[in-house]
Amino acid sequence: LCVLVLCAPVLVACCSWCIMLLPFLLLHSAVSLPARRAVIGRAASLALGAGAGLAPALAVSEISETVLVPPADPASPTPQRAQKVSVDYTLWIGGSDKKQIDSSKGSAFPPRLPAPFVFSVGVGEVIPGWDRTVKQMRAGETRRVVVPASLGYGEKGIGPIPGGADLYFEISLLELKSPPKLTEQQLAWLSSHAEP
Repeated sequence: LCVLVLCAPVLVACCSWCIMLLPFLLLHSAVSLPARRAVIGRAASLALGAGAGLAPALAVSEISETVLVPPADPASPTPQRAQKVSVDYTLWIGGSDKKQIDSSKGSAFPPRLPAPFVFSVGVGEVIPGWDRTVKQMRAGETRRVVVPASLGYGEKGIGPIPGGADLYFEISLLELKSPPKLTEQQLAWLSSHAEP
């Protein structure tokens, strides 16, 4: 990470295309998995803000979902807004039988140990397609989800994900953390910001 941070200004000064490579370098550097995902989440927000235009394969706000494993208790709660959840996921582009891009389940190249992904639902920490999907899930449930580009990384894409790409996920909701105790300032922010 130190080498990446120290070299980034030099790379940018040498060639403008290095700016486009920075998210990819962060994604595959020695930065911790949650830190990489936070960078990607922020970049996704920027891409979405800059990006509608070409028609994606799916309708602009249509998420396609298939329940692979139903929840053990269909009456168990779904996540509340701002509640932390723990998930396992795998991401492909071009279809769930095509190129795997990322997984919380670990990988051989680049070497990565399995680590569930933890985030707060409904506050913009992840792409809108994830917020909308996970908010409807229950612990123990696994879904195969197709997120259109408009609810993913937009027309600009990020790192190895090309612009306009529909995202193919398999998401397992492992755990709902305890509901958050929010401050008045946090509650005010939630009321003044629509859910993604």
